[in-house]
Amino acid sequence: MSEWRFLILKPAQRYLKRLSKTDQERIIKGLKSLLTNSENADIKPLKGRPELRLRIGDYRCLFFIDQENRIYIITQIGTRGDIYKK
Repeated sequence: MSEWRFLILKPAQRYLKRLSKTDQERIIKGLKSLLTNSENADIKPLKGRPELRLRIGDYRCLFFIDQENRIYIITQIGTRGDIYKK
């Protein structure tokens, strides 16, 4: 069986590129920990939206899970105050 991986969509990639190197590294590290230790990750389903939320410090990553292809599809990355407004 293949390993889990993640796919970061364009809007999330653009946001990630605008962040400081430190924040970029922290988010990437959080996403990688999702691949290796998803049971302990701070993941919650969102009310009224189909995505799940991963909390990484002050940042949130919204994503879907593609069980069949074993992919986490990261749709948005942002701060808590901004990400839920979209």
